[in-house]
Amino acid sequence: MRYLIKVLFLVCYLGAQAQQPSLKSWQLEAKNDIRMLPKFGKSEKSKLEVAADTRFVNSIVRSGKSKSEGAHDMIRIGFDYLYKGDLKTAMYRFNQAYLLNPQNSGVYWGYGAVYTALGAYDEARNEYTEGLKIEPDSAPILTDYATTYLGEYYANVRSNYKKAQKSLKMAKEKLLASYAIDSKYINTTYKLSIVYLNSQDCTNAKKYLKATRALGGQPITKAYLTDFNLQCGDCSNVKTGNFQTESLRNGVTKIARNHNYQIEENEALGYKLKLKIDWVDECTYTLTPVANLANPEDKDIPKMVLTCQIVEVNAGHYIQVSSSDDKAQPLTSQIDIVQ
Repeated sequence: MRYLIKVLFLVCYLGAQAQQPSLKSWQLEAKNDIRMLPKFGKSEKSKLEVAADTRFVNSIVRSGKSKSEGAHDMIRIGFDYLYKGDLKTAMYRFNQAYLLNPQNSGVYWGYGAVYTALGAYDEARNEYTEGLKIEPDSAPILTDYATTYLGEYYANVRSNYKKAQKSLKMAKEKLLASYAIDSKYINTTYKLSIVYLNSQDCTNAKKYLKATRALGGQPITKAYLTDFNLQCGDCSNVKTGNFQTESLRNGVTKIARNHNYQIEENEALGYKLKLKIDWVDECTYTLTPVANLANPEDKDIPKMVLTCQIVEVNAGHYIQVSSSDDKAQPLTSQIDIVQ
């Protein structure tokens, strides 16, 4: 699938854009900087390093926070750096959290997240396992544990099918365990949809995609919806016909669609627009305005192109996600089917 690793890690590490180092280069650099290793590499520290650690811990206590509160702050800051793609500073902060409270499971979640971003899946799983010993019912840790197997699946799907399928099975097991703990954790529902899509199970891929949208849908990408539609979509019943959508702000918009054009009319707003329709795949189409039917003399029609992805078709309506080429926020709408 086209989205492969990129989608997987955008879900888990939002905003990490920079080219990340390899595990080998990371380990080489860590030989001269033990702060780049979990628990400082369990190395014996110099007197200067011990003194620096003591000053840091004392500064947190003097600020009026407990060590436990300080650890939570460092973990949060560490993930902020991780999302920005700054793995080194993220690891520094997770290690500071370790100094403050080594029994906080988030420390090991952070360690594992850094290693996952490096593609070091075995090392990541070791850290996640440590976190789960402290907090066995942590849905976020279980979900990110599963992510390591998804990473291995994509790494091997073209070269070692048997190994890839084993990884996919392990990812599913971990995600279902996470879902049993917290069915409202959006990263779990989204990754379950990804796992089931790769397992050619459209029923469950649709189920968990729907659950992800119900939770807000933030992780869902256009690329994933395209792949979902290509494999599991069936939009033949809504490619032509009469439809309408209604909102408190705009009232009722009527839609008449044939194979080439779509006419949209909203009496309350006083517009009637003709748009050219082009189907990109089974359930994705673009709309390009071509005429203002409410005022044919008006040549100043919108220039934007709207991309619509139908993500669910039901007996009386369908759900679509629309976005324009002007980078506006995607909009999820229910479109009613008019008999």
